[in-house]
Amino acid sequence: MPLHNGDTPEKRSSVRLEAELRVYYGDYQSKLLTGYSIDLSTGGIFLGTTCPFDIDDIVKLKLSIPGEEENTISCDARVAWINYEDKRLKPEYPTGVGLQFVNLAPENLSSIVGFLEVKAVW
Repeated sequence: MPLHNGDTPEKRSSVRLEAELRVYYGDYQSKLLTGYSIDLSTGGIFLGTTCPFDIDDIVKLKLSIPGEEENTISCDARVAWINYEDKRLKPEYPTGVGLQFVNLAPENLSSIVGFLEVKAVW
């Protein structure tokens, strides 16, 4: 399946770092599934999942940045690309979706930036 608007996983505006974070996600805030991220950037997250999402679906997300458990990040995200089981755009990644943050609050963006800066040093 083609990517939306010619996007590819390699065409992004921010650097992604490997990050395994527990993520709660789904269509409704009251009924969220649990999974793990593969990577994270200030613009989005890759989520390992076999949930049947389509390009441009809006997904509710909740995640905690390590060291900031009291600050749970809740936002919407748009499905930007899909790594299908039988057709992987990134063969080294599991089946899942690349999600673009939609309504990330400034304080949550700051938490992500801080986490990525610390992670980049390691």
